[in-house]
Parts: sequence; structure tokens; C-alpha cells
Amino acid sequence: MAIPKRPAPLDPAIERAAAAGDVVAMRLRGQHLYESDDNGAAEEWLLAAARAGDAEAMYTLSRVHHDRAVNAFPNGKAHDVTAASWCRRAAEAGWVPAIRAMKSWVDLDEREFWLRKAWETGDPHAPYGLAELFEEEGRPSDAEHWYRVACREPGRFGHSARGDLAALLSHQGRFEEAAELLTQNAEEGSSAAAEHLSDVLDKLGRVEEAAHWRERIDGLRAAEHEQEPLL
Repeated sequence: MAIPKRPAPLDPAIERAAAAGDVVAMRLRGQHLYESDDNGAAEEWLLAAARAGDAEAMYTLSRVHHDRAVNAFPNGKAHDVTAASWCRRAAEAGWVPAIRAMKSWVDLDEREFWLRKAWETGDPHAPYGLAELFEEEGRPSDAEHWYRVACREPGRFGHSARGDLAALLSHQGRFEEAAELLTQNAEEGSSAAAEHLSDVLDKLGRVEEAAHWRERIDGLRAAEHEQEPLL
């Protein structure tokens, strides 16, 4: 079992500056204590910096309370409320990580606003969140637009976006477009995409291609199983 790394000792000059009331130094000292798992002492310094208007300190303070909520589960509601409040204040002050985190703290009626704000900061995962939100709200045209944006993202987010967009298009009877997306995912090794693709190709009357992908499903599934990390 790996031993968690401890941060290097804090520069004494930062400690002196924090004690003298320097806002950045107070935040740095609080963050160092947080990384050292001393959340009680961290809160004192982070709170002082946050009250002085330091947005990064606000966000770190949010993380302190979120950790407490997780550790106190299922009795951590008060800490979750405090975490959400500090995250909102940091986001409203323009701290980018807080803006990107707000989607996890807000109700459905605010989620679009914060996802769009996250997209404005360049968050590559925001389009996928917007697409899922719009599909949930029954706005298929908006969902399709943002799924297509999300499809450009490399890796698993782009892969997931293609799969979800293919499902959306299939429900609309747009099987040719769905097949194109599913083929890309199946060629990347997805057994689920191959299975969905074979059904879509059957609907298109492309029975030989459907049979080809259906024959590959078990092999793809076995390869996926081999790639799963051991617990």
C-alpha cells in the first residue's frame, strides 16, 4: 500500500507573512496545512484569506468542508451546505476551478448557467454535461449540438459522447448517422458499440456488415475484460 506523499515544509518566510496578515501567505499556509491533512488548522488560515476576498482560498475552504462531509457521511449535510456556499463565492469571484465545479453543487435550474460558464473558461467536459442536461430536459436539438461538440474531445469523453449521440439519433430514426458514430467507437474496441452497431445496420438492411460486427462482440468483450484494472 502506497504511503501518501507529504508536502515539503512551508517556507518560514510565508509563515511569518501569514502571521503578519498577508492574504496570499495566509492562503498558502492554509493550503499547506490542508495538504498535510490538518484540516482544522487549515480552516483557520483559509477562512482569514477567504474573508479578505481571496477566491482561491474560498475554493480550498470548500474542499475542506467537502472532505468533512464525505468523512461524516451520512451525517455531513451541514458541511456539504458550507462547501457549496464557499464554492459559489469562489466561482462568483471568478476562480476557474470553482466555476467548473459548480455544476456538481447546484440544482437543475442553475446547471445550464454554470455549465455554460465552465465552457467559457475552456472546460473540455462542459459540452458533454450540457448535452446530457438538454437530453434530460427533452431538448433534443440542443442536446445534439453539444454532443457533437463533445465528440471532438479525445479519449473517453469523446467516446461516450459519440455513443450517447448515436443513441439519440437512433431514437429519431437517423440510423446512417448513428452507424457512422458507432463504427468509430466499435473500431476503438467497444463491445457495446459493436452490439448497438449490428442492430442499427440490420435496420439499414446492411445484414452482412451487421453479422460481421455481431461476430466480433465476444472478442471485443474479452479484450475489454483483460484491460480492466485488478482491484
